[in-house]
Amino acid sequence: MKKIKSFMAIALFLGVATVFTGCSKDEDPIIGDPSIDFKGGTNYTFENITVTTNDQITVGIMAAMHPDTKKDLTNFKLTLGNQTLVDSTFTSASFDADYNISFASVGTFTLTAVIKDADMRTAEASFDITIEQGGTAVKKTTNIEMGSFNDPKGSFYSTVNEMVYKVAEAKENQAAIDFIFFKGVTNANSIAAPDDSQVNTISDFQLNEWTTKNQTRFNTTAMTAAEFDAIGEFHLFPEFNATTQTTLANNLSNGQIIYFMTQTGKKGYVKVVDLFSRGDLAKFEVIVEE
Repeated sequence: MKKIKSFMAIALFLGVATVFTGCSKDEDPIIGDPSIDFKGGTNYTFENITVTTNDQITVGIMAAMHPDTKKDLTNFKLTLGNQTLVDSTFTSASFDADYNISFASVGTFTLTAVIKDADMRTAEASFDITIEQGGTAVKKTTNIEMGSFNDPKGSFYSTVNEMVYKVAEAKENQAAIDFIFFKGVTNANSIAAPDDSQVNTISDFQLNEWTTKNQTRFNTTAMTAAEFDAIGEFHLFPEFNATTQTTLANNLSNGQIIYFMTQTGKKGYVKVVDLFSRGDLAKFEVIVEE
C-alpha cells in the first residue's frame, strides 16, 4: 500500500507540473517588430548620397509584418528632415512601393522610412542626403525696350552690359553686342546675331563698317512665359543644339521664348514681352548665365 501511495503522489505532481507549464505557454504574448528596408540595385538610391537641386532619385520600400505575430501593417511614413513626403494608412501583410524624390533646398537631410503594424510596433530605415545647389548662376534683366535703327530706344543689345545701344554707340562697342532687333517686311519682328547675313543688308545699321560681329546663335524652345518667369537665381540650361542653330529668330510673337548662346558660350533666353502694334518697337526680358 505504501508503494502505491508513493506512485500516485508522483503522478499527481507531474500532472500539476504539466498543466502549469502548458498554461504559461498559452498566456505569454508573441512579441516581434515588423521589418522594413530600402530596395537595392542600380535603379534605386539606398545609402548616403550627394545630389544637386536639379537631380531626382528613386527610392524603393519593402516592408512586412512579423511572421510570428502576424499583425498587419497599418501605416507607412516617409520623411525628409522635417518634411513629410508620404503618410499612407492601409491594412496589409506587406508593403512595396517606389517613389521619385526631387529637391528644392540645399543642406543635409535624413530620409527616414517608418512602418507601423496593428500592435503599434514600428520599424524604420534611413540614410542621409546632401543636397547642393545645381545649375549655374544667372542674371535676369527686365523692361528691355528696343526700337528700329532711328528710334530713340536703340536696336542693339549687350547681355554682358545689360544695355541697349543706338547705331553710333553700338559701332563703338561692337564686341559687346549680342543681338539686334529689327522689323522687316519678310521677317517681321526679329532678333539677329551681328553676323547674320540678312541684318547686314540693312544699310542703316552700318554693319558693313564693323570689324567685330559676335556669332550669337538661336534655338527655338517650347518653354512658356510662366516657366521663364519661374527661373530663379540658378538654372540648369539644356544642351544647345548646334545642328538646328540659326543666326536669326524671326516672326516673333508675344510670350515667345528664344534660347540663345553667345559667342563666348554663355547660354540664355529672350522672352518677348510686347511687340507693339504701332511703330518698330518691342519689349524683352533676358536671362543669361553670369
